[in-house]
Amino acid sequence: MKFIIAFALIFLPFLSFSQSVVSYHQSPNGGQAAYAYEFNERFRPEIRLYPNTAIEDLIVKLMFNYDWIEEENYEFYSGISLLGSTLGGPTFGLPIGLNFYPFENKKFGFLMEFSPNFPFDEGGVAYFAGSWGIRYRFNKGE
Repeated sequence: MKFIIAFALIFLPFLSFSQSVVSYHQSPNGGQAAYAYEFNERFRPEIRLYPNTAIEDLIVKLMFNYDWIEEENYEFYSGISLLGSTLGGPTFGLPIGLNFYPFENKKFGFLMEFSPNFPFDEGGVAYFAGSWGIRYRFNKGE
């Protein structure tokens, strides 16, 4: 409980900035809660936590995404990711995704993502991961 309160006190103030994005990704392997910060129109680093794990088995994914196509109703992006956990070795990924904003208010939307992943361990097996979910952009000016 102390970890959750400390996490909230540290990261919730960042939500007041205009380029903050929160999202939740769902996949057959579980969910991911994410926070991203859009430094400019196209570059979006992101951190994802897997919420259904014990604190001592924490799984964290760092992502660096670039929006190749950015229209009013959608964004097409790709990037690189690094997944680290106390359960296994690090994994490198190449995510490709689409963010949809179908409503008049362009703050709330949906997402789809696909990523081939490659473990750094010699005995590790490469795999594909996919997810879908929701996202919300905190834009002060709109």
